[in-house]
Amino acid sequence: MSWVSRIKEKARVLKIELHAMWFAVRHPDTPWVAKAILISVLFYAANPIDLIPDFIPFFGMLDDLLIIAAGLWLARRIIPDEVMAECRKKARNVDLEGGMIRSFFRD
Repeated sequence: MSWVSRIKEKARVLKIELHAMWFAVRHPDTPWVAKAILISVLFYAANPIDLIPDFIPFFGMLDDLLIIAAGLWLARRIIPDEVMAECRKKARNVDLEGGMIRSFFRD
């Protein structure tokens, strides 16, 4: 397996996992704390104001990466395994049916 195909597979898995998180935010059995963490991470990622400005080399992007990764990790630990399994299954089905963008308009 070449390194390009490994990167493509990792990107595909990441895409499905992020889509599963989207479904988990909308799932009724997801704890409100996990929903709040995921929404906060989304707002932080979209917010133009950072803790450390992005124009500072290396550290400007590092704070974004650490905060987003920590938030996703924490939310994943709080969400029950049954809910995540259901959301991952739904995300895989959507991926097979045509992708994430189309699913936003279907559901």
